[in-house]
Amino acid sequence: MPSPQQPFGTVVSSIGVNLRKYPSTDSAIAGTLAHGTEIGLKSKVHAQDIDGNSIWYLLRDKPVWVAARHVDNTGQVPLSKDVEPAQPAG
Repeated sequence: MPSPQQPFGTVVSSIGVNLRKYPSTDSAIAGTLAHGTEIGLKSKVHAQDIDGNSIWYLLRDKPVWVAARHVDNTGQVPLSKDVEPAQPAG
């Protein structure tokens, strides 16, 4: 399967990573991604610190967030001022 267009991330946590409605571990879990999964990244924000990393990524294809601590990114992910969940297209 080809990699998504840049910027994208690859899940590096051996146990996978939770997807969250907001960039915080207090937020509801909206799904999970397995180790090695590649995901398109829309933007990033500074939010809850996870093991010394305060960056959270907003996915391109779903209005959910993932902690950057568990994702290696490829390409430049734009910084966003908004921590609101993405609005679905349409």
